[in-house]
Amino acid sequence: MSLPQKGLRSIKVKDVEYQWTIRKKPTYNQGAFNGRMSLVVQLAYENKRTVLVVNLGVSRPDNWIEPHQTMITPSIVRNVIIAAINDGWNPNGAGGIFKYTYQIIKHSLG
Repeated sequence: MSLPQKGLRSIKVKDVEYQWTIRKKPTYNQGAFNGRMSLVVQLAYENKRTVLVVNLGVSRPDNWIEPHQTMITPSIVRNVIIAAINDGWNPNGAGGIFKYTYQIIKHSLG
């Protein structure tokens, strides 16, 4: 499995290049309810790779009910990748999905 190339961002972690993205618009569940924001990561240059799907443990900033100002920075993405690898994610795996939860801190408005 791999991600569509459009909209992917690159990041280098320990001399390995990865691509990552967050969905531009919320799903209905993420917008109207309290669906969690997710981040997806994959190796940049491999044919068969395992996609890391990360539940960030917070609603999206554009959530219609409880908006906040939490931003996902490259530093957070780097920490997520390192933590997922330490917890068993093999980016060179034979394709498929590795689901992972990484709780980030939410910054409330006002």
